[in-house]
Amino acid sequence: MISIANGLRISATNLDALKSGKIVGAFSKTFLALDKCFALYPDIQVPDSETINVEFWAECKNCESINNTFPLSNLSKFTALSLEELERIFQQRANIFLLSLRVYQLPNPIQVQPQATGNFVPLSEAVTIINWIPILNDEQFQEAQKQFQSIDLSVIPNEISTASIMAEEFLEINPSFLDGFIEADPNTTVTVDLVDENSSTQIAYIEQPNESESDWIKTISTLGDRSIKEDEGKSNYQAGTDFENIVRKALEFLGFKADYTHKGGAGGLDLLCLEPYALFGECKAGKKIPNDTAVQLLNLGTLRRRDLFPKAVKLIIGAGNPTTQLEDAAKAHGMAIINAVTLQKLVELKSNHSGSIDLIELRKYFVGGQSNQEIDKYIEKVTNEMKLRSHIVNLVKRCLETFNSSNVDLNALEGAYHFSNPPQNLSKEELKEMLIELSSPLVGYLGRVEEDGKKCDRFYYLRDLPIE
Repeated sequence: MISIANGLRISATNLDALKSGKIVGAFSKTFLALDKCFALYPDIQVPDSETINVEFWAECKNCESINNTFPLSNLSKFTALSLEELERIFQQRANIFLLSLRVYQLPNPIQVQPQATGNFVPLSEAVTIINWIPILNDEQFQEAQKQFQSIDLSVIPNEISTASIMAEEFLEINPSFLDGFIEADPNTTVTVDLVDENSSTQIAYIEQPNESESDWIKTISTLGDRSIKEDEGKSNYQAGTDFENIVRKALEFLGFKADYTHKGGAGGLDLLCLEPYALFGECKAGKKIPNDTAVQLLNLGTLRRRDLFPKAVKLIIGAGNPTTQLEDAAKAHGMAIINAVTLQKLVELKSNHSGSIDLIELRKYFVGGQSNQEIDKYIEKVTNEMKLRSHIVNLVKRCLETFNSSNVDLNALEGAYHFSNPPQNLSKEELKEMLIELSSPLVGYLGRVEEDGKKCDRFYYLRDLPIE
């Protein structure tokens, strides 16, 4: 008998294939422990007044970290997701966890309130499983597991036994080692110190680019404000163009792919991004955002790409405050209004923590009308997640110093965590999942000791996770 209290958010396409027994593969944004049980929550859009029907649950039978170097055609085969959807996933995340799931039918379907964000969704009430109703029988699932386990994930090992190797050689052998760390400039200096499982030596230090290289980020808000001194002598057109260009650069830095075919100017859209989803935008420098901005965006968007505009994100970006008339029009047409300061905060978060912005999740925070508070909620959510992970990394580091040891086990970390004034309460299982995530080869803040060819619940420190 088991009790299930939450559901893993997965693609509705993925779930359809899982419940038919055609596949056993799925994705998770975070590491899942083996034999962890959860409901399967279909990630679909429904009106606010409706609930989502959950009919299946699953056991995690395998969890591996992968990145976009793995052939997407194989991932499509194992998850039933299209190549386009897989490309969108990897555009937003440096790495993701590929799962093998044993799927079962719930004794009775349950209704769950829609939740816009989160890898896991809380159920309205815990479900107790007494009779297990598998989609695949034991023999069928074992055969599916064999196919799944035959996948060569080409994961970078946590430990490297060679004691001396040049950094250039190491990165040539492991070209994806820095994925998810820092989007470094080609001139960035990289130093690699190799370790084994009994060493507390750090494995990688990456020198950040000079501060001047990111100075452009600080100009996002100032270029939107026509009152700055540097703006004196500029024409309205030039000031508007400067702001439009910096906004486009900011969106591309966040991970959007801009379409320059419909670039601004008279009769043109200020912003059109096509990946990972369509985004239409108007940029307004100065103290005021004109009343007709919503109508302008509506007309230009419909004229230029009538096929994409209805379901696209519609964004108005300016330094000034919108009038009541504009805000009402924006709400009516589902247009989000954000100020340049909010955009700058998003870019600063991405600059400080390369893999922190998930554009697919961010989309849910672009609401009709004023969206600054919603975007601030997203920034706060991501920042809190980073603070929790930073706290755990520092906890491991302090425990090693206190115990004068090269590694520390889960039981000791659990006890220390509860007395460390943690930012969030975690169960032992949740702490373990977080430790394993942080010791994933593609994250690399911690290491995990291997004994007799198997990973055990002992961890060691590799590098800091600073919070700016």
